[in-house]
Amino acid sequence: MRTISIGQEEPLISRAWRWFRTIQIVGFLMFGLFSASSSAGTTRLYPPTKDEAGTLRLAQVVELATREQILKAGFVSQQLLASGLKDSDLKDGSVAVARVNCCHQATEVGSALMFYVPPDVALEVGDIVEVRMGREVTKTAPGAVNTAVQVREKKDAPDSQCLWDPPNNMMWGRVLYCKWMPAEGWTLKNGLHKTWLKRGPDAKNQ
Repeated sequence: MRTISIGQEEPLISRAWRWFRTIQIVGFLMFGLFSASSSAGTTRLYPPTKDEAGTLRLAQVVELATREQILKAGFVSQQLLASGLKDSDLKDGSVAVARVNCCHQATEVGSALMFYVPPDVALEVGDIVEVRMGREVTKTAPGAVNTAVQVREKKDAPDSQCLWDPPNNMMWGRVLYCKWMPAEGWTLKNGLHKTWLKRGPDAKNQ
């Protein structure tokens, strides 16, 4: 098992988040993904591949949608309602956009997630959140959208355990990593956009 030393690495939020906000990708992610969802008939409310259905992923919140944004992105609201949610569940902050990789626009947008935020999960922009991946609707089973499970680290945590790996500011394809992941059974999935996954007891291969 490899060891990632955080050493003198500046905490995730204090460095990468300032840079991220400075170039204003937040707005691009939110409006770009919602616009694409509305026009193309697809959303980021499902995992990128079927084998990730039911798994847990970690992501950093970059924006919380308003109810108006959710409803305007018609296909987004349709998928939320199809998963069993009610119109009254679609409130300000009930859908979030988050990044799994950094630190370049194409990387962050390409791997961004969208997920439902239940009322009992209090999120802020910049928080590191655990998300359970959903599954698309099939002929024999209803769908389920990606859903926030819990906040694993607050945006201003003084003892941050998370960083972008590798800890090299010049690299564009870095993955969100927290040093407790291996001990909790998380595994690294390689591919176009690397990500750490944890398969829950109720997750099934698709």
